[in-house]
Amino acid sequence: MALNLNLSDFKEAVGMGTRPNRYEVTMKIPNSSYEMKAEVSALSLPDSNVPPIGVPFRGRVLKLPGDRRYATWGFTVYDTIQKGNIWKELHDWSERINEHFTNKTPFVYEEDTQNWSIAHYDLNGQSKIKEIILHNCWPSNVGSFDLAYGAMDTLAQFTCQVEYEYFTVQS
Repeated sequence: MALNLNLSDFKEAVGMGTRPNRYEVTMKIPNSSYEMKAEVSALSLPDSNVPPIGVPFRGRVLKLPGDRRYATWGFTVYDTIQKGNIWKELHDWSERINEHFTNKTPFVYEEDTQNWSIAHYDLNGQSKIKEIILHNCWPSNVGSFDLAYGAMDTLAQFTCQVEYEYFTVQS
């Protein structure tokens, strides 16, 4: 079969596409009034995989589906002070999970995890294309951010990684 080089067919199939900058997050921090929305400057939708279970049989390997695994999810945050100190809020949450000084774990699962959502919108920002709900999130890493006398024309940002039980996709 010949390669289709017709631009009109491609345009019809792709349309206007989607834009990676049309998203909104809702990330409430437990035991706090802080809720992240616009502060999240970059993210990827979370991934999951089902690794194969290899079963050897007479020189060949039968691949059966294994157990689903969810990767740690990361995002980048603007360091803001308008609604509070988000870097400190995330560290306080992490402290409630495992204390820095005493190494105690006052973590109460039902109180210290939170469902977060990521909504991806159409070109006009009017309709949700998809929404991903991350169930029972908690921060596993609150990243550092750089401070430098020579830094110009930029906002301070840091990264954060969270663990979660699973995600659901809604449209």
